Amino acid sequence: MIYLAIDTFDPVTGRAMPNGIPASQHHLIEKQDGRRLDYPRLLYYLSQCQIPVRAVLTSDAPHNAWYPMVIGWFDFGCDYFGLISREAKIKIKTQSMKLVFTYHEGDHPGRIRQRLDQLCDQHSIDCEQVWLISGNSSADQYHHSVYWPELEFMYWRSLNFDTAAQFHTQPRSRNYMALCRIDKLWRKVFMSDLWDKNLHHRGYFSYNQVQLGSEDNYYDCALSNSYLASVQRRVNRFIEAGPFTVDTLNSDAHNTYSVNPTEMYADSYVNIVLETMIDIDNSGGVFVTEKTFKPIFNNQMFVVVSGVDTLAHLRELGYQTFSEYWDESYDSMINNQHRFEAVLDLACHIGSMNSEQLHQLYLNARPVINHNHNVFVSGMAHRLQAAVRKILA
Repeated sequence: MIYLAIDTFDPVTGRAMPNGIPASQHHLIEKQDGRRLDYPRLLYYLSQCQIPVRAVLTSDAPHNAWYPMVIGWFDFGCDYFGLISREAKIKIKTQSMKLVFTYHEGDHPGRIRQRLDQLCDQHSIDCEQVWLISGNSSADQYHHSVYWPELEFMYWRSLNFDTAAQFHTQPRSRNYMALCRIDKLWRKVFMSDLWDKNLHHRGYFSYNQVQLGSEDNYYDCALSNSYLASVQRRVNRFIEAGPFTVDTLNSDAHNTYSVNPTEMYADSYVNIVLETMIDIDNSGGVFVTEKTFKPIFNNQMFVVVSGVDTLAHLRELGYQTFSEYWDESYDSMINNQHRFEAVLDLACHIGSMNSEQLHQLYLNARPVINHNHNVFVSGMAHRLQAAVRKILA
């Protein structure tokens, strides 16, 4: 049994409230942005993965209980240990309780672990009592850090499986889907090339321009400055011509996992996935989000614009990819610029393919498509179980 130490439970609903946030601010939790501490979702995750768990008040927590802190966005300037309740800090200092951070994002886990160790020194806490569960696959190489692809599970648990687009043999009207909600410089470079080649009409193509211009600094982009400068006019024209939309949903609905545009998935062959990162914070790890698992759930082929070895990591997770049907050598290209251009060339090729040829390709790929869907819907409790075993060892 894993006991989760919770400082406060909602007096009305009995729900476990986020550790690290004063009770006086609990009514503001839903209005705060992604930098806040969040609800201890680990309580539900453990239970759903058949791992015995019980939430108790911190004052009642037995020896070796976990004090969970869920980070929405890791702030290196924040003293997270200073937010811990006095009672919890005493138990952590006396080594009768573990402090467990869960962070589903892909930021460099080595840097986060280093910051946590600094805070351990600052607060006279043994770093052996502090664990990090990270969504970056490189986490396992750092002490007391564990990789767990939380977003795969988060997306899985949110779905109504009846909404999945099913494999079918009827012709589809669009070659591909490429849906972008949040603006990033490298994303609009990619999408503007499809648009410039007039391939946007051949797919379910959207670029909604949310947070437009927020990441336009060349020096913060993983692509070369000279390349970005060479395509800037095209990008400007693309933005002026937009936004491009394929539905009437608002931004909140676009970011809600349970909202599944089944009709679009069922009427297109390939999903061009523009992931969250293409350099994964220079960590050498892989970060896979719901963006990649959506075509897997919906029985589509896919290519992924992301970090190096993303497809290789998907295969490690038990999925299959499509090297038998097109060139996936882009996945192993270490250079971000080369990998980006290679997958862009592939996406343009798919967008321009003869529909009959693409239809036959899809039919041929049925074993891979079915395998991926079945792996996903069958669940992934074993991944969290493995992470927990490392912490308990």
